[in-house]
Amino acid sequence: MTAGTETDEVHVRLRFPGGMILDYRAERAIAERLAAHLRPHRIEVTIDGMPIDRLAPLPCAELWTD
Repeated sequence: MTAGTETDEVHVRLRFPGGMILDYRAERAIAERLAAHLRPHRIEVTIDGMPIDRLAPLPCAELWTD
C-alpha cells in the first residue's frame, strides 16, 4: 500500500481447525467484521497491518460491509 491510498488494506490470515490456512487482502474494517464472525467458530483470524500486494482480495468482501 502506498501513502495516500483511499483504502486501509491489511493482510488477513484464516487458520481453520484441521490446519488449512488461507491468506487474503482486505480493507481493515471488513477484516475486523469477518474476524468477529469467524472466531466463535474456532477459525483463527490474524489481521496484519502489512498488506501483501500479490495476495488475492478476500472473496465476497461485500458481505462484510455496512
